[in-house]
Amino acid sequence: MDDRSRVLLSACVGAMLGGLAGFLFLTEDGRRVRERLEPGMDDMLREVRRFRGAVEKAQLAAAESWMAVEDLKRGVMKPPAGWPGRPPAAY
Repeated sequence: MDDRSRVLLSACVGAMLGGLAGFLFLTEDGRRVRERLEPGMDDMLREVRRFRGAVEKAQLAAAESWMAVEDLKRGVMKPPAGWPGRPPAAY
């Protein structure tokens, strides 16, 4: 895509966004559309926040699991007696 095409595409996208904003904020029909969209947008934002919280919890759980694995590798945490791979206490 050459520069001329990019400029033309950008101008068209800008004109469409400007027309949409003008319709939504400067006309009575646009006001009605916004009134119908706002509750849905609020619900969507609430779900996005819940999803973000779930992702943060999953990241925390993964980090804690990774630290436990690292502790096991360093020998900080020893597996209990009788676990496979652990020598008997008599050694």
